[in-house]
Amino acid sequence: MLMHADNCTLLVVDVQDKLIPAVAEAPRLVAAVRWLMDAARMNGVPIVLSEQYPQGLGHTVAALRAVVPDAPVVDKTSFSCVAADCLKGTPAAVREQVVICGMEAHVCVLQTALELRAAGKQVFLVQDAIGSRSHDDKQAAIARAAAAGVQIVTREMALFEWMRDSRVPQFREASKQLLQQAPALAFAEVLACLPRVDHLGGIQLWREGKLEAIIENRPGQAGSLAVYHALFRDFGAITPKAARLGQWLYGEHAEDARKHPGKHPNIDRLFSLEVLGGGYGVRLMPH
Repeated sequence: MLMHADNCTLLVVDVQDKLIPAVAEAPRLVAAVRWLMDAARMNGVPIVLSEQYPQGLGHTVAALRAVVPDAPVVDKTSFSCVAADCLKGTPAAVREQVVICGMEAHVCVLQTALELRAAGKQVFLVQDAIGSRSHDDKQAAIARAAAAGVQIVTREMALFEWMRDSRVPQFREASKQLLQQAPALAFAEVLACLPRVDHLGGIQLWREGKLEAIIENRPGQAGSLAVYHALFRDFGAITPKAARLGQWLYGEHAEDARKHPGKHPNIDRLFSLEVLGGGYGVRLMPH
């Protein structure tokens, strides 16, 4: 079963301001969802956004809303987008195929996928554009959806099946804008996805029992504090794997750091972990 651009809807589930910081590797999720939205837009696939209790949890993050400012947005209190006819009047109600991305994978995304499948829709779950607070929950959601007949796909599967032929006019744009570039966010967009650090005075970085650095909550350091705090939350320490993600989180600043060693010491530290190995233990400093 292939995805057909003229019979598909892309449903972006609950990627909201006040929810996103709780999700593991949240900026990567937002970047992946935006990539998929761009792919849908290039191929004429309509996009529908859902928001869970937006009065309390905020609206779809700005980095995504800017892609499709006129797309329909459905509000809900039920976890599934299908409950209470939330999708009535949207392309998802009339088109046979629904491609789903968003969060959380094991709650709103999964319940939506299962109920759409039960309603007779052809449902595709984009595994590299969904997220949960924990990896285990995400993997369990993928396994359960697959067992129920939901097709598990990737972003590139969707893009190539929507295009179907390299001779279509949009192939060149997709190749240049999507296939030759990894999903990315500007540093300001990354910070909007990270947990707040208002409660912290700083972070101490320790190696082999010695205090090696302190990142304080002050102008010029607050962004780095947010990055290191997020890495600590997701990895438990600043490991080489965390360092690779950290370099991506710094976005355009990481590129500048490569060109100007010593200008960005907090980024240089992440570069060095890939060469030297090891890692840093973290101690949080309350305000």
